[in-house]
Amino acid sequence: MRIITLLPALVALQLVAQDPLRIWGLTPSGGANSKGTIFRVDADGNNFTTVFDFTDASGWGPEGGLVLASNGLLYGCTTFGGEGVPGAGTLFTIDPTNGTFTKLRDFNLSNGGYNWGTPIVGTDGMLYGAGYAGSTGGGSIYRVDPTTNTYTEVYGLTQAIDGAGITGSLVQGADGWLYGTGSQGGANNQSGTLFRYDPVTDVFTKLHDFDGADGGRTPYGGICEADNGWFYGTTYEGGFNNRGIIYKYDVVNDVFTKIHDMDDTDGMNCWSSIKRLGPDLLVGCVAGGGLNSGGYVFTLVPSTDAITLTTNFSLATGANPVGDLVNAPDGQLYGLLSQGGSGFFGTLCRFDATTLQPTVLHHFANGADGGLPRGEPLVISSAVGVHELAARPLFSVGPNPTAGEVTVRCEAVALPMQARVTDALGRTVQVFAVTNAVTTIDLGDVPGMRSITLTSAKGTRTERVMVE
Repeated sequence: MRIITLLPALVALQLVAQDPLRIWGLTPSGGANSKGTIFRVDADGNNFTTVFDFTDASGWGPEGGLVLASNGLLYGCTTFGGEGVPGAGTLFTIDPTNGTFTKLRDFNLSNGGYNWGTPIVGTDGMLYGAGYAGSTGGGSIYRVDPTTNTYTEVYGLTQAIDGAGITGSLVQGADGWLYGTGSQGGANNQSGTLFRYDPVTDVFTKLHDFDGADGGRTPYGGICEADNGWFYGTTYEGGFNNRGIIYKYDVVNDVFTKIHDMDDTDGMNCWSSIKRLGPDLLVGCVAGGGLNSGGYVFTLVPSTDAITLTTNFSLATGANPVGDLVNAPDGQLYGLLSQGGSGFFGTLCRFDATTLQPTVLHHFANGADGGLPRGEPLVISSAVGVHELAARPLFSVGPNPTAGEVTVRCEAVALPMQARVTDALGRTVQVFAVTNAVTTIDLGDVPGMRSITLTSAKGTRTERVMVE
């Protein structure tokens, strides 16, 4: 690999002390109006604060989480309520500096309502999300411009053809496309679909119809792209025992492979998405079954498809995870458990990145603090602002795919950064310092996936690039 911009190779980057972390999240229950809450808490579990109590007019019962946009605001959706007819939830912002809540949109059945997932920030700086309902009856994919807060439904799904009932979050692949799942619809008796959408060309493509039987049914969670270029996910039902499956999909060759059948003993009924934990390592949660019937955490090694159960949930620490585990800038994982805990209304936990054992940071009581959390937490610096890198570092990598060379563009506030390039097997190719706003990298001409991980004092982000 050759670095085109003149940079000192293999330079150890001295990072300044990271700002303390803060966790933001949503609950669909409890609060002053019994409609759910927006909360924040320090990453050590101290200073828990209810920032906003949902109402009928604001929307209520949020099933997802929050995302930090480039304008410094947090965006999220409620699943129900609002002033649409019928009330199918709302799109809102919350200002993390002063707690100001602003409703941006009231949803109904025809304009993208009943949002379950969490919006994501695309590489173009836009926010993208997916609704359970939409203009064509099968769900919708939408875009929000954070500079103007303009909402646009970019694609409406047709239930019988494209799939329907999107409940998981979208994910942006290394090729720039947005990938997701429809929990219903498709060609096989409402069993669900895999799909992708190109935000540049506005092209929607259905990739796979779940067969409703041995090949799985009802994919509630989203999917995750591993370093080998395959996408990994779960279904809630179907499979040999009708308890759901773990699967992978090769988008290049259109190959769907079932990896594992769930059962009553080893876990069943997945709601959440699998996430990348490290090179050749993924992590996910199962909502039910396991040793204590409260679900568990598992790891998956893409190079071998080996699955290992690591953590059984219990009522003491919280159980029945519905939302995703998230990687935080401190190297740990955080997650919300929908049941259990001392208050019996769920918990917020930090998971050790090595052992994946949980430490409870907050026990929800369904009082002023809310309860029954079903989304995922957002872990960001306590010094939130437009320069926050924990959720979205201010850089881009392109073109993708590439014939070999890519250009990394960084805003000045993101510098200096450390860059690490790894191959499809997770092997480090080179480490160097990024001190210029524009850096061109030669990834070589050997086809395959590369991962470029950029780390600053505020956090880490990995972009995967396909060399063709």
